[in-house]
Amino acid sequence: MVVYWALYWAVRVVLSLYFRVRVYGLERVPREGPLIVIANHRSGFDPPMVGALMPRPVHFMTKVELFSYPLLPLVFKYVQAYPVRRGRPDRQAIRHSLDILRRGEVILLFPEGHRTETGDLQEARSGVVYLAQKTACQLIPIGISGEYRFRRTIRYVVGEPFTIDPQMSRREAQTLVMEKIRDLVQEGESMGRR
Repeated sequence: MVVYWALYWAVRVVLSLYFRVRVYGLERVPREGPLIVIANHRSGFDPPMVGALMPRPVHFMTKVELFSYPLLPLVFKYVQAYPVRRGRPDRQAIRHSLDILRRGEVILLFPEGHRTETGDLQEARSGVVYLAQKTACQLIPIGISGEYRFRRTIRYVVGEPFTIDPQMSRREAQTLVMEKIRDLVQEGESMGRR
């Protein structure tokens, strides 16, 4: 855990020097209990930055392709990242995620499943809904807006925790997840226009 927190602070400092980072609503993050952090996915900077903003250690569900790059598996070991095969249900990743949540820990997921090419929000995949309904744990939405460019402002707006009713249809729940994120992205964009 010492290496995790060292990397946490290194990422936080380095990215804060490169970008103008603005965070709103961080006090809404529950300090204990199982939690799924969900955010829109615009850039490769999203996972390390959102993880570095969280006041609790975070597990990262990471596409399996990244584990083939040199040195990345070593970094992933220390930042609690684990692989997921996309495009079809990955039972091993799902079991691992359920274990994390049953231990009362935190997972960071990007419901869209991959980065958006246009910046527009995409439909949520069903995995986040499955985990939330299976464990009845809280989700905390984050809307990311702004530009990941040198000295440009990136805003992270943290919303209120919510749960997904186990009786809600998968389709309704997927829509709810993206509505929560969309509202926060729009809030961040309106802050940027002031």
